[in-house]
Amino acid sequence: MLHTLLNITKQLITLTIVVLSMALLGCKSAETIGTVTEAEEPLLVYRKSPCYGPCPAYEATIYSTGKVLFAPFKYTPVTDTITFQLSEKELKKLQTNLDKLNYSKLQKLYKTSWTDMPATHLYFYQSGKEVKHIKHQEGGPEELIRFIDEVHALLWKHVQGK
Repeated sequence: MLHTLLNITKQLITLTIVVLSMALLGCKSAETIGTVTEAEEPLLVYRKSPCYGPCPAYEATIYSTGKVLFAPFKYTPVTDTITFQLSEKELKKLQTNLDKLNYSKLQKLYKTSWTDMPATHLYFYQSGKEVKHIKHQEGGPEELIRFIDEVHALLWKHVQGK
């Protein structure tokens, strides 16, 4: 009896996962999402969390090839996941700024005491593996703040054109 109940529960969980996956994929068109090949390794994942106001909230995965997968959450110029390509010059500048940032030496958290502040999450990758996650709300070194602003401006420039 218990064995049968466990099998039914396992089947329900599997069915739920399949249905949710299909529903999520159904919201995105294949043309808009694009594809990511195995040769494309993530370089940086940049996520802006929502606040209590109209702060843009989104996640952008920037790949080593310059391809960007942009997934909007709230208050962005696009409403569906899109891909776009950074120019060679933009990618080179981003890589240079990553090197200058020396992110491995930065703290993991730059927190604020304000409850409605959005956060910027930076996930840094090397050889396709996440090596550092920084959550930034307020304060911290000037080079980190500048890096966050520059990446947001770069992404926003491309997204506004879509």
